[in-house]
Amino acid sequence: MALNHKDDLFMLQVRLFRLAQIKWDMDAVNCEKIFDEFEVNDYIATCYEEYHVQGDEANLNDIEKYLRGKGVKI
Repeated sequence: MALNHKDDLFMLQVRLFRLAQIKWDMDAVNCEKIFDEFEVNDYIATCYEEYHVQGDEANLNDIEKYLRGKGVKI
């Protein structure tokens, strides 16, 4: 059974958050601070049409580019 848009978006956000934690070697609290402060989940929602057909690594690379544009150093 396929997920609806809302559930699929949520699962995408969770996967990317977890991947960010691993790649950035960051605990959940600090990773959440970045996601909250820079509205990463909103950004993911905005990019959903592109993100749901790409791999998570490519999506995380795009998120890192977005964050660098905001002055974040990871």
